[in-house]
Amino acid sequence: MVQQLQHLQQKAMSFTKSIKKLIIEAQKQMSHSFDPLHDLRHVERVVDNTKNISKNIKLSQKERDALELAAWWHDVSRALSNKPSMIWMALFDDNLSAFALLFYAIRHRVVSSVALKAFGMLMCNGMMTGKFMTKIFARKRTRLLLNLLKDADMMDIMNINRFYEASQLAQMSKANLRKFRTLIWFNLHTKILQMKTIEARVYIEEIMKDFITWFSEAEIYLWHAENFGEEWMEKTMARLKSNLNNIIELNSISYAMTN
Repeated sequence: MVQQLQHLQQKAMSFTKSIKKLIIEAQKQMSHSFDPLHDLRHVERVVDNTKNISKNIKLSQKERDALELAAWWHDVSRALSNKPSMIWMALFDDNLSAFALLFYAIRHRVVSSVALKAFGMLMCNGMMTGKFMTKIFARKRTRLLLNLLKDADMMDIMNINRFYEASQLAQMSKANLRKFRTLIWFNLHTKILQMKTIEARVYIEEIMKDFITWFSEAEIYLWHAENFGEEWMEKTMARLKSNLNNIIELNSISYAMTN
């Protein structure tokens, strides 16, 4: 019995070491990402988000490790090119990141069930292969992990520091300004901010409240109004508040059903 316990402890320690190697490799790769909006800071926030929204969910240690590993690697493809395309990266970034993870797992000789789980999650998360891979290969538990990963990533869209950095990039050219405006419209008028898990929805409510407060500050408000027009700004604020009200309503319903 004692020997069996020691064997399990040694196996767990080996598991942890292999995960750490891959996390360090992901950090190394992301430290020279050529996409300022998908850099190491973004990935660090996504990892933190996964931990926050999953802390009250019953997951095994292997599932938590796979979720964290996938979060660290989900944007590694952004470091593969010095001119990452917005369109092509959106289509293939998760798939390229998945194969990068597998490559380094083999290279460091740390291929494990956790690494393979994270690889599968990233393949299922890809825009081009996601639906097919999820339908064929993803079981219920994997789908839960996928939803947590997607929510953690989407939550960072409303991160104030990231949004401010995007506005600074927008000032560099008229083309960037148009892209920034399109990005704002896309984020507010599609289902991208509709969280897949109740846990993430609780967090996004507070994030959006903080964002609206910041977006309403005189300096921030005036910059956007000057560049995009007063009417655009009023419509954007109205859309933000409408999205927030929808989230608050859904959270109220969820709270009522569990109490």
